[in-house]
Amino acid sequence: MKIMIMFDPGKVGEAITSNVILEKKVPFNILTAKIDKKGGEMLIEAPDDKAFELIEAFKEKGVRVETRKFVEILPHKCINCGQCFSICPVDAIKYDEDYSITLKQEDCIGCLQCVDSCPLEAIVKAS
Repeated sequence: MKIMIMFDPGKVGEAITSNVILEKKVPFNILTAKIDKKGGEMLIEAPDDKAFELIEAFKEKGVRVETRKFVEILPHKCINCGQCFSICPVDAIKYDEDYSITLKQEDCIGCLQCVDSCPLEAIVKAS
């Protein structure tokens, strides 16, 4: 499961991530992290059977946590040009057998490069 962890400026200097790993003894992958003194976000991928435990541990440390989908394709706008396919760093966007673009949500890391690259704004940040 992918989990977005959002740090407020006051939490950036704390060793929250390492403390959660040490306390829960649950390894997870950090897919992206953009954190500075103003705050930031970290996207992790956790084992499904331990995700709730990690979510609660991070919340207890005072950070905001979300599980969500990051982008969605608007099929009525998409012309299957492939711009998003060519730029996706994790191959979450694929061509189907009929050459239509599809998004594999579970592989998306939320980098939003596809949103920026789409010439018709057919890919949007999910709400």
